Amino acid sequence: MFSRSDLDELLEVEAEPAVSLYLPTHPAGREVRQDPIRLKNLLSSTAERLAASRRKPEIDALLAPAEAVVGNDGFWRQQEQGLAVFLAPAFYRAHKLPVPVSEKAHLAAHLHIEPLLPLLEDAGPFWLLTISAAHTRLFQGSRWSLAEVEGLDLPQGVGTIRGITEYEETRYGSSAGRRGGLAKAQSFGDDPDRIRKEELLQLLRRIVTPVEPLIKRRPAPVILAAHPEIQGHFREIAGWKDIYPDGLSENPDAFSRDELHRRAYGILEQKRIEARGAAIDRLNARLGTGKATTRPEEIVKAARHGRVDTLFLTGNDHLWGKSTKPRAGS
Repeated sequence: MFSRSDLDELLEVEAEPAVSLYLPTHPAGREVRQDPIRLKNLLSSTAERLAASRRKPEIDALLAPAEAVVGNDGFWRQQEQGLAVFLAPAFYRAHKLPVPVSEKAHLAAHLHIEPLLPLLEDAGPFWLLTISAAHTRLFQGSRWSLAEVEGLDLPQGVGTIRGITEYEETRYGSSAGRRGGLAKAQSFGDDPDRIRKEELLQLLRRIVTPVEPLIKRRPAPVILAAHPEIQGHFREIAGWKDIYPDGLSENPDAFSRDELHRRAYGILEQKRIEARGAAIDRLNARLGTGKATTRPEEIVKAARHGRVDTLFLTGNDHLWGKSTKPRAGS
């Protein structure tokens, strides 16, 4: 997934010539066979443009990393909606994009990153933890994707906990003083509600154990999808500051992955929309006071001195400028 650190890396490239190639790609279907052809054609047209000012050995060395990708079948079998390829002397990066992009080749003194900016206009990554009577799943999501985390030893329902606890008590003896679980629940006698609650709490404790290291290692908002009672108990047991105040209260098993993705990201998106609205209000209030501007030349000057708090970009408008950085030897 393209990130802010990826963007920063591209912005730091100052070597010339800088080549930026964009093309739509396909994760499946017969169109997949056309994708490497598109890249090959973009490289051919770029080589022709470079021939006006560069020698062939220099051009071949510059484009070689991308030329190698053209014939890599494995690379093309694992695509998303778009591909961005960046080349400069001693520099090569290829980024798979979750959105389609127009087929373009840019040749300039710096890499062309404008098509990538919408990828960073989102509410950021998040975790989605779904808990139901039968299933427990952990997903890692963003605006563009939702992928289930595999390889976690997550208990799948209260029935699993009941079986584990009964096994432990059979093997080690049912000392309620040593353990919770069913041994403690059985001490409640015939109170089915208290037994059910204790089994639920045991389930939630066993969910926290494998999930917590991931949350601590990659901090991001955690959205819970579970019955409100389950959410309340889990918040208390886990105690994570990352758990989002709002969750999905419907049974997560009733929704497809796409619907879970849409609903979970919608919770975060609403907060982002509110924050953007507040930023626009601040902009409007400061226009004319010398603390805000819509003039590009003033924005660029302020950016050079680190005096930009919030920057708004228009959709598809382009305003070309030129670098004032002195060239070597001048």
